[in-house]
Amino acid sequence: MKVIYLFVLLTLVLGLNSRSQDTVRVNVLGKNMVTVVETDDKTAVKIGDSTIDISEDREDTVKIRVGRKTVVIAEGHHGSSIKYDQLDDEEYKHWTGHAPKFKGHWSIFELGVNSFANVDYTGYDTPNFMDLNHNKSMEVNINIFKLSFGLQEKKNNIGMVTGLGLNFNDYRFSNDYTIKNEEGYIVPVPITDQALQKTKLSTGYLTVPLLLEFHVPRGSGLWMSVGVIGGIKMGSHTKVKIGDTKYKDHDDFNISPFRGGATARLGYKGVNLYGTYYFTQFFRDGRGPVMNPFAIGIGILNW
Repeated sequence: MKVIYLFVLLTLVLGLNSRSQDTVRVNVLGKNMVTVVETDDKTAVKIGDSTIDISEDREDTVKIRVGRKTVVIAEGHHGSSIKYDQLDDEEYKHWTGHAPKFKGHWSIFELGVNSFANVDYTGYDTPNFMDLNHNKSMEVNINIFKLSFGLQEKKNNIGMVTGLGLNFNDYRFSNDYTIKNEEGYIVPVPITDQALQKTKLSTGYLTVPLLLEFHVPRGSGLWMSVGVIGGIKMGSHTKVKIGDTKYKDHDDFNISPFRGGATARLGYKGVNLYGTYYFTQFFRDGRGPVMNPFAIGIGILNW
């Protein structure tokens, strides 16, 4: 019971503790901070909303559970060994007495490739002036908040996921053009300088998803989600680099201030592939070429 003694010692050092049967509570300024509950098969240490479970299978083995991870410390003839493990649903239920909460996926970081669909340059004398170099038309998503909840009473394989993210897009033009807003309409501007290095349009959006997520049972780690995603434009600019000189033009470029689309993700544990297609036209109606933005990419480091 070495580990248990350490927690009891902690409560004695902190003071302000109360004891009832096999429960030790640590109160600081009248608020319960730590609760230690000892039963026949384990000791549970609750700190705030988090619980750490400790059990001894044998005199030489101690198991510690934190969330869905366990640490097994065993003492043998050749010294101590430490092993780490991930609990599946059944193992988690055995430890805690209840099924784990649904945990959805919303990658902290996503990297993708941008493109346009349903492109129509009707009304323009210069077609295809926004053709893209897809190798350098990149999307970066930094998702800063996630909220998920299950939809099943006894299982945790289906749930909803929402959150908040930042979406940055670079549309790198393959032709020697940039664009400008002229009298409320987007017009192409040819670049004749032979020292042209790059020309692109960049946008930034605040995004909010609403996803229905499915987990493959038995702890395989496979999951998929489908849903909708909305965005509010934070800014946009063009950038032209000629030689060592850079030219930026900050404007709204008649780009739709709000957009909505469909998105899907297929993942294994913390890594996933995703695709997003926006039903909202890239430019305001009648103010620029007709086109729908979309992106495909990979996400890592899920919340």
